Amino acid sequence: MALIVCPLCVREDDIHLVRTLPDGRKEARCDDCDFTFVYGSPREEKPAAAPPRKRKAAPKVSKPTVAPITVVARRFPTVEDVELDARQQAELLKATFLATVPYEPDQLVARHWMKYRWVFSADGLEKVATADLKYFADNPIGAATGDPTAFDKGWLLLGELECARRIRAVTNHLLRGPGELADRLTELADGTFAMAMPGWGEALLTKTLSIADPDRFLPIVTFQEKKALTLAVYGLELPVVDETSLTLGRLAVWSNDLLLELLGDGFTDLHHAAAFLRWAKDQ
Repeated sequence: MALIVCPLCVREDDIHLVRTLPDGRKEARCDDCDFTFVYGSPREEKPAAAPPRKRKAAPKVSKPTVAPITVVARRFPTVEDVELDARQQAELLKATFLATVPYEPDQLVARHWMKYRWVFSADGLEKVATADLKYFADNPIGAATGDPTAFDKGWLLLGELECARRIRAVTNHLLRGPGELADRLTELADGTFAMAMPGWGEALLTKTLSIADPDRFLPIVTFQEKKALTLAVYGLELPVVDETSLTLGRLAVWSNDLLLELLGDGFTDLHHAAAFLRWAKDQ
């Protein structure tokens, strides 16, 4: 009989069967890392007595079990994982940038950020005009969020009132929902939230965070760009997204926090810090 290996810590000697699921798969728990997971293939249900040629119902596929955030966080790189020479080179680039590259806060961005900080507040979200929600999705001020085609199509198909209702629900859940922010971001980005808005994905969600909490979230709205910047500027390779532990929301939040720690002080605001990262990437 083949041994069962924990997908989180890759141990095989502390695996215990918890139960057999209705579809025939097994649920097991690893005592070493306290991770519960499902293995095996679902069996196809036998068709009930029915008229000839009735199609079999497709077996339901469960969503992968997500590892506890406290367990997975230990697997994400830290500042200590950056090589000393790479850190010194980045500090030299930072000193050069601050001394030679002029920076003035963009007043258009500042006004846009101030307006939408109120919009995304609990009070503002109930009072804001529907047109302002669509304007936020379509406008690249402060941080471009990519092709708006999916959002615009959803807006036409669902209608503006339903879309506004969904955007309010998504934003409230992102900023004020239960549980860990990183896991709420995953739920919203992958569209599993009950009131998900088409096209309102990772980029718009991250831009929302950078407006609502401008001292914590960089206006860099995709994990892939943060991953590329971390490698180019600090020589540190970040992990890839997976569905059971290092989910998109976790990597998006953790990479933001890691970059903030690496950047340190000296920048006027986080737009200034983001400008440095993009400048340093090309040096």
